[in-house]
Amino acid sequence: MFPDQLVNGDNVTVESEFGFGVNADASDIRCITKINYIQGEKLLLTTEVYCFFEVNEEGSRLLAEKGRVEVGFLRYLATIATGTVRGIIHTKTENTILNPVVLPPLNLVEAIKDDFVFRQ
Repeated sequence: MFPDQLVNGDNVTVESEFGFGVNADASDIRCITKINYIQGEKLLLTTEVYCFFEVNEEGSRLLAEKGRVEVGFLRYLATIATGTVRGIIHTKTENTILNPVVLPPLNLVEAIKDDFVFRQ
């Protein structure tokens, strides 16, 4: 976090990136959310949060059979992860000049376009 780089009144660009992983028995899905706040060419804030989602036994079996997690479900998990990141950013920037810079809604349809294939 680099609050001293912020110029009040200038636009802040938010870059987001999502990644996914599945453990060997498909009982956990990992959603990695990376967010950067950039103003001009200066990095104001960067965060990378890993959220782990436990999958029940039947779901694990189905995922293992398919070898993929469907894009709609990935977007659902990313929605939960984004809310978590939003709270973390708000808390960690408390009492700094960056606190009023809010993480805007993210278009997960544009950000996550394909199924996550983990086994062929």
